[in-house]
Amino acid sequence: MAFVPLEDVYKELLKRHPKGLYIGVAVDGSTMSDRAAHVAANLANAKRGDKLNILHISDRTKTYLPKHLQPQHLRNYYQDLAATARVKADWICREKEEGQSTCQALTRMADKNSIDLLVVGSFGRKGEKLDMLGTVSDFSLRESHASICIVRSTGHKSHQQSKYLFATDGSHAAGLAFCILVALLRRPLDIINVVMVTTSDGVKEQDTIAHYKEFMEKHKAVGLAFVKTIDVRTTTIPQGILEAAHETDADVLVMGVSGYGRKRLGSVSEEISVHANCTTLMIKDSREVLPNRYSTGIRSIAAELVTTRGPTPP
Repeated sequence: MAFVPLEDVYKELLKRHPKGLYIGVAVDGSTMSDRAAHVAANLANAKRGDKLNILHISDRTKTYLPKHLQPQHLRNYYQDLAATARVKADWICREKEEGQSTCQALTRMADKNSIDLLVVGSFGRKGEKLDMLGTVSDFSLRESHASICIVRSTGHKSHQQSKYLFATDGSHAAGLAFCILVALLRRPLDIINVVMVTTSDGVKEQDTIAHYKEFMEKHKAVGLAFVKTIDVRTTTIPQGILEAAHETDADVLVMGVSGYGRKRLGSVSEEISVHANCTTLMIKDSREVLPNRYSTGIRSIAAELVTTRGPTPP
């Protein structure tokens, strides 16, 4: 079975991200955005050169919001939260324009700030729904140029150690996502397991898995790599991946996404994002992200951003 050489992808990755990742977390004062902020703070590593931005969309028409949900309070609260995790975080707040949705404002803000990874709660102030994503998380998954980490109420808070399950299909997008996980997101105590789900006998897929094992050994990534064979008559590929996540007790389920947008989001990544009980991380192929960013004129419109940057705690 043909597969993408991971070492080649790894070298490509280092050229694209020589100074770490720009991580953004969307907050609104809800319990889920608190969890998302904790996850984002634990993902950010200043020694790698990562930058953490706390993103908030305000709406002056919501005069009924209590004081603790007002931007000034939220800025202090979330910057203190980041400081507790020993992470320096910048506060970026933008007023929602007339006729603009919170989803649109957030994704535009993330793009203008060149966010590589956007962390969002699976739902916001309106509460959680079974087998559904909240409006913001669903829109961000489909439309944002950034990779998306969706944090769930049932997910792990990710303190000292996280157990990842990476689902691969052998594609370039999968290879790039895996290299990002190993090189830019993994912490010393993290465990990374790799699965390749197939409806065949799994013999050809073993070559790809062996290649992943070799890469993991070279880069000292701890974990297992295996093929999971499913019966197509009773189980779909997404169901097989979710079963593997349960069997490995995964805290975070990771996949590479080669396309995004309402018409292009893959059915596998979409179904997993909706039905997973753990945190999901969908890493988008930056070969597609960069051209899309430039087509929106991100570099030329960066100065348009209306921000309120508060002082960062020492």
